[in-house]
Amino acid sequence: MTEKAQNPNRKPAGKKKKKSSVLPMLLLTVIAVAGVCGGTWLVLTGLDRSAAEKNTAQSSVIETEPGTTVTTEVTTTTETTTTTQRSLPPGSVTGISLSFTEVVMKVGDDTVMPLVTMTPEDAEDKSEKWESSDKSVATVDDIGRITPVGAGSCIIKVTSVNNPDVFAEVSVRVADPDAPATTAAPTAATSQTTARPKNTAEVDGLEEKDGATYVHGILIANKTYALPKTYNPGGLTKETMDAFHELEKAGADAGYTYTIVSGFRSYEEQDTLYHNYVNRDGKAEADTYSARPGHSEHQTGLAMDLNCAGAAFHNTPEAKWLAENCWKYGFIIRFPKGKEDKTGYMYESWHIRYVGKDWAKKIYDSGLCLEEYFGIESKYED
Repeated sequence: MTEKAQNPNRKPAGKKKKKSSVLPMLLLTVIAVAGVCGGTWLVLTGLDRSAAEKNTAQSSVIETEPGTTVTTEVTTTTETTTTTQRSLPPGSVTGISLSFTEVVMKVGDDTVMPLVTMTPEDAEDKSEKWESSDKSVATVDDIGRITPVGAGSCIIKVTSVNNPDVFAEVSVRVADPDAPATTAAPTAATSQTTARPKNTAEVDGLEEKDGATYVHGILIANKTYALPKTYNPGGLTKETMDAFHELEKAGADAGYTYTIVSGFRSYEEQDTLYHNYVNRDGKAEADTYSARPGHSEHQTGLAMDLNCAGAAFHNTPEAKWLAENCWKYGFIIRFPKGKEDKTGYMYESWHIRYVGKDWAKKIYDSGLCLEEYFGIESKYED
């Protein structure tokens, strides 16, 4: 905690200035949210996402000199316009990555602790703040050691003390060691499988191999087409990693840094993550941003989240370069802005999917999302 510096040049208190009776009084409360990714600081009014939508808030972002973004927030219900400009101080933390983001434990297990990496490397203050969403399930100490307490699911969150808008999360599921092995089956069964749509034969180039669905050789994992529980390439595929390294180098040459913050996830890891989000936000909300087990692109070994898996990444120079250039290396922005009704998920500027250079160029040039381009749906049956 840094104490506020005293100003040695402060003038002695004098007579209070008379308040203007001409200008109207406006009470403006500005809260910095959405954090920093790639050195960009976004400043918005103090409304959460749902409240902003209900109040029909509109915002526009104006790029100025590097490291500075001006955001104009217009709230129609109050007819108040707030414009503020703020730059990120040098040496501030801009990102956090963890050695793992999901863990399954049993009551009585030893503690586990994810390794934390904060960027940039020369950040002045890399202090961490840890907290648990449900201490009856798992607790965490000041250095990140996670201890299972009781059966259930929770989220362990680590936040940068230097920049509280930057954080990372570990999804924790704690099993009861005394419970029969079959107790978890009913819960998992509700989201393990999704029936194939009746009209698959009508989709050009669609075929099924070993329980997985392909369209013109492209592996599909969305709300309509599920992967088998046993599908596991063992991590990101070699061709995906080779393509990423090519993208990474090109980005560096252009002055941008890209880091994989989430790559391959197994069926079991996705099951834990998804149900933790359901427990926290409810099923309907979770379905807008998290895939049910078997339906996640991360299980394909062909998808990854870069730099900052959150809305704070949207308006960064890194996000702009990625959207305009990732196709050159065989990737597409899998969940583009304005295509939520087609993909089934919210806009994710950080999530890229490897489809190969030829298909990536065709899809990019078309301006369509993958579902639109191949004429497939992405909808759960329920």
